Formats: sequence, structure tokens, C-alpha cells
Amino acid sequence: MATIVDVARRANVAISTVSNILNGTKYVSDEVTEKVMRAVEELNYEIDPVARNMKSARSHNIGVVITNSSRIFFSSVLRSILESAAGLGYTVMTFDSSDTFEWEKKYITMMCQNRFDGIILDSVAEMDDEKYFRWLAGLTYRNKRIYVASLERDLSRYGIDSVTPDNYAGAQAVVRHLAGCGCSRLLHLAGPMNSTMAEERARGFCDAAAECGAQAARVAIGDFSPRSGYDLALEAFGGGRPAGDDAVFAANDQMAVGALKALEKLGLRVPQDVRVAGFDNTFVASLIEPALTTVQVSGQALGGEAMRLLAARIEQPDRPAECRWLDAGLVVRTSTDPSAGKDAEFLPW
Repeated sequence: MATIVDVARRANVAISTVSNILNGTKYVSDEVTEKVMRAVEELNYEIDPVARNMKSARSHNIGVVITNSSRIFFSSVLRSILESAAGLGYTVMTFDSSDTFEWEKKYITMMCQNRFDGIILDSVAEMDDEKYFRWLAGLTYRNKRIYVASLERDLSRYGIDSVTPDNYAGAQAVVRHLAGCGCSRLLHLAGPMNSTMAEERARGFCDAAAECGAQAARVAIGDFSPRSGYDLALEAFGGGRPAGDDAVFAANDQMAVGALKALEKLGLRVPQDVRVAGFDNTFVASLIEPALTTVQVSGQALGGEAMRLLAARIEQPDRPAECRWLDAGLVVRTSTDPSAGKDAEFLPW
């Protein structure tokens, strides 16, 4: 019976390279992969069936990789995943990639090696990294399949179940509201552009601004943190007078809160001088003064749907991948409309 050593010799590669290809643990070039798989076929190499069965057994462990735990939006997402997982008989472990692709891959490899059944992933990979996404779609370790569900990014075309809010339409709703309030010079405080969510919100902002005939529409890149919102707003409105802009739309509520503090420091009134809106409708939006206009995104629905999709994939591996788009809506408060109530009700588009 052929061994992994025989396969490595036939393909003229290291044993570790064969292992990485067969277990899906690391990237290997298409050329080398083809050589190894040809050697596997020629030698009729097969892992011991008993070992295969042991390694493919369910662990009932699920891993969740989020981009940054400092973002308060994730608290409701994680709580919903935990509740849904418990009801389905799974244990959950959470990992924070700190917006670092290398950490993300490290956690995924570690979960594979520990025989997790599945992973819920909010990826920071480049949006066009097709090779990586296809690797995720076929993730295996020693012949055990590990299934992936994507948060906030539609990867269904790669065979990965996905759940995402309609970030593009949400951003458009904000811009149309600001235009309806008489604003024509708009500033968008965007998140990092390796985030699909941030890119879609920025694109929605730009397209809606053009549609509404805005005199000016600028985009400044931040990192979703309150500090970046504060610094970008200080730079835009430095000197205590607006640099022509009459509205700020931040890519999340935390950046919007930072912008509000910067405008307060500069002596600019919200909404009289500058109107401000955010995204996500986290708990801080109705607590601050003025209360923040924002887009409602249900972290509970996002997490729960991701967990249910992943559990369904584990039970039915061959079903078609799908993307579930979550409805959202604009919540108008006093940061854009002085007549709005602090706890204005959810307004669907």
C-alpha cells in the first residue's frame, strides 16, 4: 500500500507539501497541487478508512472569527450566535482577528487542526481574493470537512453560505434623508476599504449623492473607531467653521459619536450647523445628545441566521449555497431632524 512518503517522492515534493494539499491547511500553487494529485491517483494512495472515520467525527464545536471586538455591534451578533448554537447542541469559541488577515488564517488553521465542525467568519481578506475564498469553501483537515458561513460579505458564489445586511441600500437611505433635509455638501467617514461592509456603504453614499445632485460629496477613510471619527471630523471642520460641508454620514455609530464630540469641541451645533448620521443603530445611538440618526441593522438576526445556515450546511453538505440579505431601515433622530423624537420608531425604506 502506498504511503504519503511514496506520494511525496513521486511528485518530487516535501511530505509536508503533500499533507498541506490533502488536508487543505495551507496554500500550495496550482502547478504543485496538480503534480501531487496526479501522484495520488497513480499510486492509488488512500488514508486508512478507520483513521478517516475517527478524524471526520463531529466535535460539536463552532468557531466564530470577528474583525474587532472593540466594535460594539458585535455584542448582539455574538449573543445571538451563542443562543442559537446552544439550542442546536453546539459549543462556540470566539476569536478576534484585529482586522489582520494573517491572524484570521491562523485561527482558521487552528480550528481545523482541532476538528471544529464549522466556522462563522467575518473576513478581512481582500475582496477579490478568489483563491482564498475557494480554499475556505473546500476547507478540510485530514479528510474532515469544516464548513464556513460568512458574516457581512456575500461569498455564496464560492459555495459559502452568507448573511449580510444591505449596506449599499442603507447608505443610500441616509443620503436621501440628508438631501431631504436640505444638505448638499456631504462628508462620508468610511471604514477601512478591506471591509466589504465599508466599501458597500461608501459606494451607496457616492451613488446616492450623485443621484440627489449633491454639490459636493467627499469620502475620508477611517477604521470604524470613535477616535477615527473624531480625528477625521476635526480635520474636516478644523478652525471652528465648516469646510463647506453641511452633513456627516459615518460608516458606523462609533465613528459618528467621535464626529459629534469633535463638532462639539469646535463649537458647531448639531443639527443646526452640521447634520450627523451613523449606521447600525447600536445602543449608544439613542443615549447620546443629540440622539443619533442611524440605519437599523439587527445583530441578533445576523448572528442567528449565520448559525442556522451553518448548522444546516453541516447536516446537508450538498445543498446549494445561499446568501440571506437582511432588511434594515432608517431611524431618524435629532442629530439630523430637530423635530424627531429621541426614540423614534423603526422606519422601513
